[in-house]
Amino acid sequence: MAYCTAEDLTERLSNDELIQLTDDAGTGVVNQDIVSRAISAAQDTIDGYLRGRYTVPLVSVPGLIKNIAADLTAYKLFKRRNQLVVNEAKELMYKKAVAQLKDIQAGVILLETAAGAALPPKPLMKTNKRPSDRIFDKSKLEEF
Repeated sequence: MAYCTAEDLTERLSNDELIQLTDDAGTGVVNQDIVSRAISAAQDTIDGYLRGRYTVPLVSVPGLIKNIAADLTAYKLFKRRNQLVVNEAKELMYKKAVAQLKDIQAGVILLETAAGAALPPKPLMKTNKRPSDRIFDKSKLEEF
């Protein structure tokens, strides 16, 4: 399941902007393939940040992740047309989204399901090894 949809982009971009950003053939309509690729790229970015803390892809998409995905998708569409110099608001939107992803990754922001319950973090790996179990301790390694 995608973290955002093409309809979510209409909150950030007008239909005319979407046409300008995606219509390479000059047909006058939004190219859904380009939008889908941008959504997929945004999801990959989000998964990259969340992979260490949560099991990805997320089964239940929290509202915060949906908003971040829409912001990243809009940014990727503008970047595709090299229009970020003109639109500094999109650049700021991107930086804010990445900062939020870093906060989620660090545990500063915790994700919730649609029902308001905390999303379970990825289980931590456990080991039964102790320093006394080492075959090659520090003194043995110094001999080499």
